[in-house]
Amino acid sequence: MNLYEFEGKQLFEKYSIAVPRGCVVRRGEDVAHAYNGLGITEVVVKAQVLSGKRGKNSGIKFCSDTEGVVRAVAELFDLQIRGQYVAAVRIEEKLSIAKEHYLSITYDTQTKQPILVYSTQGGMDIEDVAETEIQKYLLDARQEKILLNIPYAQELWNCFLQVDARLVEINPLVET
Repeated sequence: MNLYEFEGKQLFEKYSIAVPRGCVVRRGEDVAHAYNGLGITEVVVKAQVLSGKRGKNSGIKFCSDTEGVVRAVAELFDLQIRGQYVAAVRIEEKLSIAKEHYLSITYDTQTKQPILVYSTQGGMDIEDVAETEIQKYLLDARQEKILLNIPYAQELWNCFLQVDARLVEINPLVET
């Protein structure tokens, strides 16, 4: 099952993985009320589709006032991103990002076991990062603890195991 970003973030919160403050709005909902209820000014407004490359397809907008957020949400609901209509929009706090990393755990079909993938070169286009910049660690599903000094690796592992996932990903995993 694929999850929208906002659903993934709800799941991450259950496993003590920090996510930016935010809310989700759907068509017909009061966008101004949702935004003002957050109590923050600088936000990122993100189209919720089951696809990557939203930033390169005008699916992410930055706003700093109610009028801008209302306009951005309306524009996003009018979009199709990679053939998909926008199902919902997430409004979340804009973080001051110092560095972006990449972290995921997936099931490796060749080794038939989970593999943790980490890179200090996170963000957009992780598939273009050189193999030498990507660390991979085979994991044993019989073990509850993983001994890696990577932020949120244990929490992501707990999530992976407990929801019986085939892929959990934080991209970008940010340093603020």
